[in-house]
Amino acid sequence: MAQSLHPRIFRPWIVSSLLALLAGTASAQVGGIAPKFLLDPVAPAAAGQIVPTDAQATFTLGKDGITVSIAPGAAQWPGLGVTPEAKAPWDLSPWGHIEARLTNLGAERISVGMRVDNAGDWRKEPWNAENLTLNPKESKIVKVIFGHSYGFQPAFKLNSGAVIQVLFIANGKSDKPRAFRIEDLQASGSSGEKPPVDPSTARAKPAGGVLYAPAMKLEAAKQLVAKGGAKAGVVEGGIQIEFAGGPKPEQVIFQPAVGSWQLTDCLQVTVKLTNAGDAPVTPKFRLESKGGASDTVAAPGPIPPGGTATVILPFTPAVSPVIPTDPRQTVSGPGSWSEQNWGPKPGTGTVFTSPWAKGVTIFSDTTAGAKRLLITGITAGVPDQPKLPDWLGKRPPVEGDWSKTFEENFDGPTLDLKTWNIYTANYWDKRTHFSKDNAYIKNGCLVLHYEKKTGPHNDDPNDPTKTVGTTDYACGFADTFTKWTQRYGYFEARVKLPKAPGLWPAFWTMPDRGPEAGVWWKRASTANGGIEHDILEYLSGWGPYRYNLAFHWDGYGKEHKSAGTSINYVQPDRDGFITTGVYWTPGLAVYYSQGREVLRWESPRVSSVPAYIMFNMVSGGWDNLPLDDAQLPDDFVIDYVRVWQRKDLASPADGPKPNLGLPSSINALLEEERLEKERQEKTAK
Repeated sequence: MAQSLHPRIFRPWIVSSLLALLAGTASAQVGGIAPKFLLDPVAPAAAGQIVPTDAQATFTLGKDGITVSIAPGAAQWPGLGVTPEAKAPWDLSPWGHIEARLTNLGAERISVGMRVDNAGDWRKEPWNAENLTLNPKESKIVKVIFGHSYGFQPAFKLNSGAVIQVLFIANGKSDKPRAFRIEDLQASGSSGEKPPVDPSTARAKPAGGVLYAPAMKLEAAKQLVAKGGAKAGVVEGGIQIEFAGGPKPEQVIFQPAVGSWQLTDCLQVTVKLTNAGDAPVTPKFRLESKGGASDTVAAPGPIPPGGTATVILPFTPAVSPVIPTDPRQTVSGPGSWSEQNWGPKPGTGTVFTSPWAKGVTIFSDTTAGAKRLLITGITAGVPDQPKLPDWLGKRPPVEGDWSKTFEENFDGPTLDLKTWNIYTANYWDKRTHFSKDNAYIKNGCLVLHYEKKTGPHNDDPNDPTKTVGTTDYACGFADTFTKWTQRYGYFEARVKLPKAPGLWPAFWTMPDRGPEAGVWWKRASTANGGIEHDILEYLSGWGPYRYNLAFHWDGYGKEHKSAGTSINYVQPDRDGFITTGVYWTPGLAVYYSQGREVLRWESPRVSSVPAYIMFNMVSGGWDNLPLDDAQLPDDFVIDYVRVWQRKDLASPADGPKPNLGLPSSINALLEEERLEKERQEKTAK
């Protein structure tokens, strides 16, 4: 049945677009076809098209649209779905996107999401979605382009010919009422529509890492930004910079003509320059990025007139990150979000993000008098292979009375199931199933092999974890839950990371309080002294030289807290491996990478609960590229795992535990819980 159109819904721009179509002129706003309205809020059937997600969400209909009221409560995503008036899905294949105008009717800032759904297994996320933030009384257009999500990034290939619902949700729990209005819900644009190119989000990998060479043609007006009296221009042989030498700070920023440089395959930027002036000069340099600036680096010493210099700007910070005991001491930037999520102290760590490098800043020194520099080259690259410390792999980084308590070199033909589990629940990406065929030993290493392969989770169609089911992607898994634990000590592994985009491998530890704690999830809880140690957590979209370091505690609900940094730069060894570990003692946890300290946290809240070891790889993550089937399969390779214990910290909780050598401890525990529940029910009868 055709949609009736209320005059309130006919915006002036829609009228002009339709008139243009009737006149034979295709409108750019509607892509050559009239919009299709998905709901008339004053039509008698409109209320039947709306389905609240839960009791917290209620709605009213009127000529202005759908008013959505969200009561305070515990729902994470309260809202409502708008469904087709007929039972059949909408066929929106002639259009390119769905859009709506949203207005915040409340007194608080809110985040609202719009999701466009196909039918299918929710664990495979058959939808596209976008979020927007609205200030009080603010109105914005939200648009979901088919096949794209969350910033118009390539995503699930939505079948626009079979849309079953458009969902609107208020993101996050709140103890305050929220309200917003949905207006002009419509399909628009042309089939096959692509997102508009936002120059600020454009990224390019510089060929050969060359950011600037004298032979390159620059758009000086765009790429050279002078401040504080400085001047900059292009001359024969390079970029000429003139500093007046007055009391004001002077600087010149050299930046891409559009967007950012993508420097994910690099670890440093090298600047070559000549002193073209009449006085010695010691300039300083800094890298700029979307996340923030790098450390400032000065030339090695005063450059005499006519002299040359090479200045290296490393991505790695001069001072490794230190987590404070009070979140108010954190530095602004990625990884420093709120009192629930802490970043490093000011002056430690870095906020420079290599995927989004936005410029090189050149500062004058503080001496009086005019200066002139000639920049002859700016190149991004990787330094020579550093020498790793001799203690790596042989002992902990700190002196003491240590003994080796765990050593797994993966020398056997198969993984030892008296030490390792190969099955568990998948709470992470919901589309990867774990299989014994994808966790195997090859060339003295454990390989977690990620591939596109359909199969049941944990190789069991009746898997008791019931977290994933059958999926189209498979990988291996390994942990020591219920089979080996240790409280305190030094835990180290040598690993090689995958390269395919969209993968999310990790080396971490989780608490295990032992069977006396009760059900398995209480054993592994991060509350009450327990902590998740993310020793290495990698999103392959970051490139080969960066990974995440973190602590998580107080559970994963509203009390959840975390601390760490998502910006840790490291250079793999000549064989492509990274050796990483955690030095853990009462009140102290220090992470190491290639023998270098990369994160420190000293606090009474550092874990006091025995921990088990885990290696896993799924897809996704919070800041990754889409999974690309064409670049699969790929591997997460573990060369060895070694653990040491200091004699004065040893406890009965340390070491191997009696077990049956089953492939999954959690499955066995779930079966025990099920049988116990059956016994209790029979007893009650």
